[in-house]
Amino acid sequence: MERSYKFQLERILFTLFIVCVLVVALQRSLDWPLRASILILLLGGVGLLLALLQLGMDFKAIFHEPTKEAKGMSFDVPMPESGGSRWGDLEIWSWLIALYLTIWLVGFPIAVPLWVFAYSKFYGSGWITSISLTVVAWAFIYGVFERALHVPWPDALLF
Repeated sequence: MERSYKFQLERILFTLFIVCVLVVALQRSLDWPLRASILILLLGGVGLLLALLQLGMDFKAIFHEPTKEAKGMSFDVPMPESGGSRWGDLEIWSWLIALYLTIWLVGFPIAVPLWVFAYSKFYGSGWITSISLTVVAWAFIYGVFERALHVPWPDALLF
């Protein structure tokens, strides 16, 4: 019990440290112009909410004794067999290289949604899911990078 309490206390202290860092970052960014601080405010605000939620869960864990059923639960993923990992690595690298080549050929705003669609269809997603993911990827790129941040994209080889 002593070791568990010490571990919970360390978790609380670490989460408090993260909360303090986020609060200082948010406080400092309030003096900046909005265009310069919008990313800090957005990500810091979400991070602060999540850190406060984690802090509440950490405090709850101190006063809550886990049941025997909860102690026996394990979420470990079994290791794959050694024969399949080489091809799995090659497959991952193939997808990444294809993404980089597609970005080089047609440009980032077209390549990422195209890659999301191909990846989701290849791994068995339905048409609705694949098209939805593609639209979300395109909307995110267009909304954040094109409209909000005005990122200048390098010229693509084909377009």
